[in-house]
Amino acid sequence: MNYLWHLLLVSTMSATTTHALSTSIVVVGLNAALQKRFILPPNTNLEPGNVHRAHKSETGVGGKGQDVGVAMSCLMSKEKQSRDDKVLLAQFLGQGPEGDAVSGALRLRRGLSDKLTVRNAAPLRT
Repeated sequence: MNYLWHLLLVSTMSATTTHALSTSIVVVGLNAALQKRFILPPNTNLEPGNVHRAHKSETGVGGKGQDVGVAMSCLMSKEKQSRDDKVLLAQFLGQGPEGDAVSGALRLRRGLSDKLTVRNAAPLRT
């Protein structure tokens, strides 16, 4: 599997991508997900057996590698020489509206690039 992943990366790279690899951090995130978070009102006392209603909900990116990529892009965005390819996220990302939502959310992050993302035909799990 490692050989196949390496072969896939090398076959999709251009000269500019290989130069970016030498000056960037590559994060491998194989389990991208679209997550919905429910936010409880402030000062909510959680009591077992009671009903707790969400104050609001947020949709966002999930997955271990994706979380690391977002965190690294936030930490590195404080540098004076900010580029959009400081953190390269290598991941397999499914098609469909969920995959498009994850891709769009990741593109909004300054310093995080999806140049190494491979979109596959399988739908993204949520």
